[in-house]
Amino acid sequence: MSQPHYALDLREPQRHRIQVTLSLTPVRGQLQLQLPCWTPGSYLERDYVRHLEGLWAQQGSQLIEVERSSRHSWTLHGLRPDEPLQVHYAVLGVEASVRTNWLDAESGFLTAAAWALEVEGCRWQPHSLSLQLPPAWQVATSLQPKFNGWQARDYDQLVDAPLALGALQELTFNVGEVPHRWVWQGLSQPAPLAAWHEDLPSLCSAVCALLGSSRPVSDAYLFMTRFTAGGYGGLEHDDCTALMFCRREFGTVAGTRRLLQLAAHEYLHQWNVRRLRPRQLRPYRYGGAVLVPELWFAEGVTSYYDQLVLLHAGLCSEEDYLTDLAKDISRLLTTPGRRVQSLLDSGTEAWVKLYRADAHSSNQQVSYYLKGALVALLLDLHLLARGSGLHGLLQLLWQRFGAAERGYSQADLMAAVAELDPELETLLNGWLTGVDELPLDGYLKTVGLNLTPDTSTVAFSGLHLELVDAQLLVRRVVRDSPGEDAGLSPGDELLAINGERLRRTEQFEQWLQPGVEQNLLVCSDGRVRTVPIQPRAPQPSSWSLRIDPQASEAACRLRSHWFSSPTR
Repeated sequence: MSQPHYALDLREPQRHRIQVTLSLTPVRGQLQLQLPCWTPGSYLERDYVRHLEGLWAQQGSQLIEVERSSRHSWTLHGLRPDEPLQVHYAVLGVEASVRTNWLDAESGFLTAAAWALEVEGCRWQPHSLSLQLPPAWQVATSLQPKFNGWQARDYDQLVDAPLALGALQELTFNVGEVPHRWVWQGLSQPAPLAAWHEDLPSLCSAVCALLGSSRPVSDAYLFMTRFTAGGYGGLEHDDCTALMFCRREFGTVAGTRRLLQLAAHEYLHQWNVRRLRPRQLRPYRYGGAVLVPELWFAEGVTSYYDQLVLLHAGLCSEEDYLTDLAKDISRLLTTPGRRVQSLLDSGTEAWVKLYRADAHSSNQQVSYYLKGALVALLLDLHLLARGSGLHGLLQLLWQRFGAAERGYSQADLMAAVAELDPELETLLNGWLTGVDELPLDGYLKTVGLNLTPDTSTVAFSGLHLELVDAQLLVRRVVRDSPGEDAGLSPGDELLAINGERLRRTEQFEQWLQPGVEQNLLVCSDGRVRTVPIQPRAPQPSSWSLRIDPQASEAACRLRSHWFSSPTR
């Protein structure tokens, strides 16, 4: 069978439709086509097929019979072998994210899993691509140019190479003699070119150092960044990453740091999860969900380092790092689901929980990004105290599995941990499979840090409120809280407390009294009722990390080692 060629017509982007013509020469009288239902790195069945329309096929002037064989696959019947075939269809580009398609009058971003039909029997053959674009539009992709388009070595590489389209700006730099491109669009203010020229190579070099290397594993790397009014996200690929960031947040010091953390996270993924890959993802199975309990390592370890490498690279202060780490700890300790869902279960249930968040999610689940990062912190501090560090485990796994292109299992992770410290294997197993509190306070004390709860002055009700169109609505009810005991639900409207009309969240907080039963006038499903509630004493809503002035010299040395790059 000839290699598949995809021709995309984007000359009317204002219609938000990507016109696709797939050309190939079949060798049999029947052929199956399938569109992926998810894209690697984002563990949710997105059913991209819902945006596909008008599929038909022809050989010369003859129409081909097309049968829908599943919700995202088709079978072509009555083909004439060795005669060119064309398959035509359109895909809507109406979802602005790093894992979907969008297309408008000014720009576009295309994720191949959401538009490129996979041809049965052709997955490991070369695939080619050509584009018809509006005047003056530019293209950024990690695919290799060939003739008047681009070439992918196989279908997987095509899926792994998104396209950024429109008016693009570009900055180039090298890391270990490897060319890098930072391409962006949508930034309304002048780009901080001088800072990017200095910061981005430092950041990438610090990530490489974690793997004991002076250069990335990719032979060329591309950052594609779209600045938007309010978006945020990133998706990793072998040789590139797609980033989305809020342009207003970018204008702040904290926002600039957050963008660099996002870039560091996706850049580290070219090792961890793209090439150092769980066994279940070798090869990818695009037709449905794949359970991956090892996501705690793939995403959690990466999330831990995306903050720490900024400190290693000299791009933030120690105070900045501790502030960001304390925010993560606060998020975990205020998530009731941490006592319900284990970290391993968080990974296997990602397909049905993490990416389908609702008002009840925090009560029944915990993020493998968040808890995984804090387990990575414990691993790093434990190993540092024994003269190693988490980067040593990462390098060991890379050499054993990533560089060898072998998939690893949870058992492989545990065995590698046991090689470094048999005691740590038992501890880690408890952190991964249990729902008890992580021993964060004790481990942080070993590096001279105190984890301190910040005092709250508001009685605890467990109700999270939002003022919407002059209505004070319950947005979330904390598990095992007075609000849950009272039977309140998301969507309820609070009208009054003890006969006093409620108009603002601050009034509710001021009038609550701990230990005293109070009456709420509540509107639920259009009906008004009185609900008794008994708030409890104020509880911490955040925690701070502060250096202990009484810390031992050994703890201070260990903290200094922790804050230093592995190369220093």
